[in-house]
Amino acid sequence: MLEATTVLGSGSLLGIVRFHEGGDVSGAMAALVRGGIEQVEVTIDTPGALAAVASAAGEGRTVGVGTVVDSEQVRAAAAAGARFVVSPGLVLEVIETARTLGLEPVPGVFTATEILAATAAGARVMKLFPASCGGPAYLRALRGPFPALALVPTGGVRIEEVHAYLDAGATVIALGSELVGRVAPRSDTELEWIAAQAARATAAVRDGVLSTQASG
Repeated sequence: MLEATTVLGSGSLLGIVRFHEGGDVSGAMAALVRGGIEQVEVTIDTPGALAAVASAAGEGRTVGVGTVVDSEQVRAAAAAGARFVVSPGLVLEVIETARTLGLEPVPGVFTATEILAATAAGARVMKLFPASCGGPAYLRALRGPFPALALVPTGGVRIEEVHAYLDAGATVIALGSELVGRVAPRSDTELEWIAAQAARATAAVRDGVLSTQASG
C-alpha cells in the first residue's frame, strides 16, 4: 500500500500508550511487544514518556512520540531516539522539523484539503483522526481521490473493526485505550491483560490481511 518506504510497516498495528498519571509505561510498551505489536507510540503528555521512549529505542524498538504540536517537542522526541512523531492535527512546522531531523512525521488529517497540504509539506503517511467520526466507509471514500495515500485510522478504533478498516484501505491500524486501558498498569495482572489484548489485535490484523489478499 505504501508508495514510499516509511518507518511504519504496511498492514501492521501501531500501539498507542497514553496515561494521565504515572505508572509502568515501559512495562506497558513491553507488554504490547510481547503481544506482537512491534510499533509503539507514547504520547508526550504521558508522565515519563521520553524516558520510556529512550529505553525502548535503546533496545532497537520502532518507537515514536505522539501528540506532538511544535518543533521543540519534535527535537525532544529526536533526542530520545524516536523514529517518528505523530500529531493530532496538521502542523506544518512539525512536519518540516521532523524531516530535517530524520524522523517520520505523521500529521493528523481529516479532510482532502488537509491531505493535500500535508502531502505538499512532505508527509508520506497520515493519521486519520478521529477515525470513529467517519469509520471505514469514510476512509474508503478518501482512498478514491488518493489511492496511494498511507492512512493510519486513529481514535475510537476497536479490535473488532480492524478487518473493516484494512478492507477499506488502511495502511496501519492505531489502537490506544482498546489495548492498554486508560490507567497505567501497576501489577503483573494488568500487564498480562495488555499483552493479551495486543495478541487479539495482532490476530485480527493477520486475519484481515489474509482476507483482503484473498478477496483481491
